[in-house]
Amino acid sequence: MQVGSKWSLFKKLLVLAAVVGVFWQWAARDFEAYRHRAIPFLMYHSIGVVPGWEDDVCIPEELFAGQLKYLSDNGYEVITAADARQRLLNGEDVYKKVVFTFDDGYFNNYTAAFHMLQEYGYHASFYAIGKMVDTPDYMTFAQMKEMHDAGMEIGSHTMSHDPLTIIADKYLPWEVYEPYNLFSRKMGFGIAGIAFPNGALDKRVLTEVKKYPVYKYALSGKMGCNTKEIVEKTPFALRRMGIYDHGQGVSALAHRLSKAYLVGYLESKGLPINWLYRVTVPKIVATGKTSRS
Repeated sequence: MQVGSKWSLFKKLLVLAAVVGVFWQWAARDFEAYRHRAIPFLMYHSIGVVPGWEDDVCIPEELFAGQLKYLSDNGYEVITAADARQRLLNGEDVYKKVVFTFDDGYFNNYTAAFHMLQEYGYHASFYAIGKMVDTPDYMTFAQMKEMHDAGMEIGSHTMSHDPLTIIADKYLPWEVYEPYNLFSRKMGFGIAGIAFPNGALDKRVLTEVKKYPVYKYALSGKMGCNTKEIVEKTPFALRRMGIYDHGQGVSALAHRLSKAYLVGYLESKGLPINWLYRVTVPKIVATGKTSRS
């Protein structure tokens, strides 16, 4: 290759590098701006061992304590789903706001999670299975009322916990609306949210939920973050990210937060995100810096 040709190629590479650099700087700023208008919703179940449940779904108390400390040390605030929904609708800056949601209504949500959250001044949302309240291993109505009075949110996880997509039409009203009746009768306050068991929903389920104006939002099994646009356009399919114990310690929480932000950001750009369920993505840690998993 002649000197002139080499110099021409070199200049083209310099231009390409400059373009890539400018694009990367823009993408980094755009991603950071997205984090100011998006809230990750994290899904927990048990804080402690529950007989019959897979170990990775049961977060040990010491690990949960470490996760709370990590969030506090890094300037995060834990709020309820109802609070997050309103802040997003108001167009507020929600940088480093995160929602904790707890499904099923296990007894240790009261004995462990509730009191540990209070130590940091945090608030969370708890979705109880209607027919399991006041039974062994599950919270009581009195405990949930105490939590509500302390600023926690109580919501529905349906009556039976069976996936709503397989429930016969005649039983759907009981599954969807009876928890509202039961909880308001037993505790004296209404509920605004429902968490779909297994995240399962379809057009039939959404049609049923929308019949009852008392419900303002529902939690699906779709990954990502929630923004004003999502809350306005698909309030009954809000995004959540599951938190599990795979032996990675507190770092797993940072990774799941990162993944929630990344998936949500890609969705906001209209990019396909279903493949993220099946592949490992580059880790963009909760500080906004890039590193490898």
